[in-house]
Amino acid sequence: MRASTILQAYLDEMAKAVMNEWFEDYAARIQLPLNLLTSSANITVVTRADLEDGFDEFVAMIRSQGVTHMDRTVQAAIFQGNDHIVGVYETHLMAGEKLALPVFHSKMWIGCYDGRWKAIKIHNTTNEARWPMLLTRLSPELWLSEEP
Repeated sequence: MRASTILQAYLDEMAKAVMNEWFEDYAARIQLPLNLLTSSANITVVTRADLEDGFDEFVAMIRSQGVTHMDRTVQAAIFQGNDHIVGVYETHLMAGEKLALPVFHSKMWIGCYDGRWKAIKIHNTTNEARWPMLLTRLSPELWLSEEP
């Protein structure tokens, strides 16, 4: 199977978990500690409790913005070895047919652990400096800067 196909399926499952508020499904696809890089911070989510708090706040934030669905599209992805993928994707948070928040881009590293793909690291074009990522500080950058 192609790296882009695996990453797209992963992103679709994560969007489904977020939009349906299924924390258990979401948490099952994250390898802790999770490293998040933004334009202004390097954040590490260490505990499941922190992951859940961030999930709940993120869901509340997108609901408050009227988000009805999340479209994430893989732009490119490659295998790094047999059980790791790195890829770049674009996120559209939609309120019906309208964009609820500006489009942003992310680079994600996923690894296969016990047969399940899980996020290890995410780098995105937001300016968020803390967990949870509330997308209140979306960057005007159209693409990712190089991570440190």
